[in-house]
Amino acid sequence: MTHEHHHHECSTCGHHHEHEHHHEHGGMKGRLVLIGLTVILLIAAVLIEKNCRLQTWQLLLIYLIPYLLVGHDTLKEAAEGIAHGDAFNEHFLMSIATIGALCIGFMPGAETQFPEAVFVMLFFQVGELFEGYAEGKSRDSIAHLMEIRPDVAHVEVASTHSGEEVCATVQDMNPDDVAVGQTIVVQAGERVPLDGIVADGTSSLDTAALTGESAPREVTVGDEVYSGCINLTRTIRLRTTKVFGESTVSKIIRLVEESGEQKSQSETFITRFARIYTPIVVFAAVAIAVIPPLLSFTICHLSFSEALATWLYRALMFLVVSCPCALVISVPLTFFGGIGGASRKGILIKGARFMDVLARVKMVVFDKTGTLTNGEVLRQDDGSMSRMVVNDSIKDDSAEAIVRLKALGVEKTVMLTGDRQEVASRVARQIGIDEYHAELLPTDKVAIFESLKSGQYTAFVGDGINDAPVLARADVGIAMGALGSDAAIEAADVVLMDDQPSKVALAIRIARRTQAIARQNVWFAIGVKIAVLLLAAFGLATMWLAVFADVGVTVLAVLNAMRAMR
Repeated sequence: MTHEHHHHECSTCGHHHEHEHHHEHGGMKGRLVLIGLTVILLIAAVLIEKNCRLQTWQLLLIYLIPYLLVGHDTLKEAAEGIAHGDAFNEHFLMSIATIGALCIGFMPGAETQFPEAVFVMLFFQVGELFEGYAEGKSRDSIAHLMEIRPDVAHVEVASTHSGEEVCATVQDMNPDDVAVGQTIVVQAGERVPLDGIVADGTSSLDTAALTGESAPREVTVGDEVYSGCINLTRTIRLRTTKVFGESTVSKIIRLVEESGEQKSQSETFITRFARIYTPIVVFAAVAIAVIPPLLSFTICHLSFSEALATWLYRALMFLVVSCPCALVISVPLTFFGGIGGASRKGILIKGARFMDVLARVKMVVFDKTGTLTNGEVLRQDDGSMSRMVVNDSIKDDSAEAIVRLKALGVEKTVMLTGDRQEVASRVARQIGIDEYHAELLPTDKVAIFESLKSGQYTAFVGDGINDAPVLARADVGIAMGALGSDAAIEAADVVLMDDQPSKVALAIRIARRTQAIARQNVWFAIGVKIAVLLLAAFGLATMWLAVFADVGVTVLAVLNAMRAMR
């Protein structure tokens, strides 16, 4: 089960933002300390119960300390789920079952179940610990993208004497303060701070950060230049056409920020199961508590209150048994194992949610330069001239990547590129890609990508800053890690550390195998759970039998989950 902690849904409810808070700010160390402290307090409480003759309410106060320490987050999220009209989530089930266990001891002739209540909540937190670890830290930061944001613009300011213009001086200004129509100077080696038209000079521009285009672009007077490009050869003067807030760089940064919120929601198998399981369990428990006493009163004329005490005890037992601890631990651990196994193959998957989406991918969209081709720009000196030559060679395994994806049942492969039509056509033909779109700006890539999506899960594979908005918007964004830009790696959900496109197919295969193991664990746990629930409904299960069955299932499920690491 997964908690994607920024813009994704909670594993069993729709309120993931609360989880983000408690995973990230609590931190792994904080959670370990919390669990360790709870274990110590629980042992102390059990020793006090064994050695001191205390009344039930006094014992309750003692056990409430470890219970509230380890369970306050779960109780809070259960309350928030109820407040948002989504009561039937896992936190609600955990809360009502453990509160029920705490209350059982106050019923006539019933034994206290305080340690069990704390233990169940503790077990739940151990599962959350695995889950938080598997998810890793938030990937929504776009700090690295700010590296393409220019800090300074060299602006020409005309100085006058006696009302006549004498000469123009250059002043360094914040790009935010530069108006449309002002002239800026961009020297060789500098990044273009604002969009503009070349007013004077000729030069070569490296546009790779924006378009991914492999060849330097020659510009002369009258040509349009985008912010974020690097001026390679000579000083040029530009007349600005947009304020910084509307410039190409600003748009890319804004697209990434907004795209995170538009990423489609993926629910893992356990989420869908829990949405059905939780209300069934709660209503079944209510039925167990109420229907038999009513029948015994109306048919057999027995005391309703006495029968209610017996069946309410069984209903609460039923709820305690129903806590899905094995699922809570084994499913995240399976995904964690899959993530670990993938990382050893040089594939970094940023959370269990993306494993789930990867396994379902039906269309893969590729960037060209740096993803399917090497796109190296070489400087060659030919006598007195120095010129730029492009070595846009196709990567060794690009064609193999497409073949492997087809073998896995991926229905469509597409290539999007800022490069020229003839280059895109040649590459697409040589590697066997189904469809391609050329001469695109980053905003065009987003528009084309959105038009390609048709309800099926879609992956985007890219490497440049220009790919970051599409990577963020895809169901699963895959970045080339070794040579890719920091912005692309930040925006992506999966990073291929050695830049081999064939690893996309391997990532999908690992995801599918991991999901299959998780599904085995789910059904195994459900099977055992149903058996114990039936025993509990007829009063044949003790609390410790229920906990033992759950622990046993968990151990077996964990051993099965470890297969995902290989």
